[in-house]
Amino acid sequence: MTKMRLTLITGLFFIFLSACDVLQQVANDYGIDTGGGLTEREVIQGLKSALEVGTNQSVSILSETNGYFRDAAVKILLPAELNNAVSKLRATDAGEKIYQNVVKDIEDDMILSLNRAAEKAAVKAKPIFINAIKGITIQDGFNILRGADDAATQYLKGRTYSSLVNAFKPDVSEVLSEPVVLNTSPEKLYADFVKAYNEVDKKDVLNLLKIEQIDSPDLSTFVTKKALDGVFLKVAKEEKEIRENPAARINDILKKVFGSVDS
Repeated sequence: MTKMRLTLITGLFFIFLSACDVLQQVANDYGIDTGGGLTEREVIQGLKSALEVGTNQSVSILSETNGYFRDAAVKILLPAELNNAVSKLRATDAGEKIYQNVVKDIEDDMILSLNRAAEKAAVKAKPIFINAIKGITIQDGFNILRGADDAATQYLKGRTYSSLVNAFKPDVSEVLSEPVVLNTSPEKLYADFVKAYNEVDKKDVLNLLKIEQIDSPDLSTFVTKKALDGVFLKVAKEEKEIRENPAARINDILKKVFGSVDS
């Protein structure tokens, strides 16, 4: 064996020992039991698996028909400005009559269409999540493992949100311009809703209602944000389940890595 080869092997040996020391020290700092042979590779593999399980499950559920619409936790309702306006309108008998006869049907159709747009866009999250999951480091892994119930979700959100907005918004905009409900596009329904509401203010007999005119906000931006709120809410729920419920750890690496935190 040449002197150069011996030097190289010796150097690699000490690098290996150093890496093991670092792993053990980090594990000790976070109170993780590595006595069962938990390695750096397993920590990373376990965290990646947890995120893959959580994101795949969440996206699959939300991208189905009624994935948003039938789930009260993520269902997209009207923008706050419109919700407040409708509440004011319905605060009097006269306003409630106007709401029931003019506004309600438009409101119902529009809410359905907003959720349909989110359901179509949700599938775009998968490849973006996968790319972010690949970048988890050993330090990230231990931070996530010993972090809050949504530590992995927050890690993912911090590294994917801008990309998700860019991926979601074109699909959301496309759906909002298509005739998806009663041969009418969500954008048209939204415009009709705002117009119907604002028309109330022009009726002299209803001036006493003090109805203020409202503007139509950027609908695609609004729906995109709400759709992503729903995605991360679901991912956080899946993450918490894996952390707290051993039965949710559907493979051996999840059982080993998250079991080390339980002990």
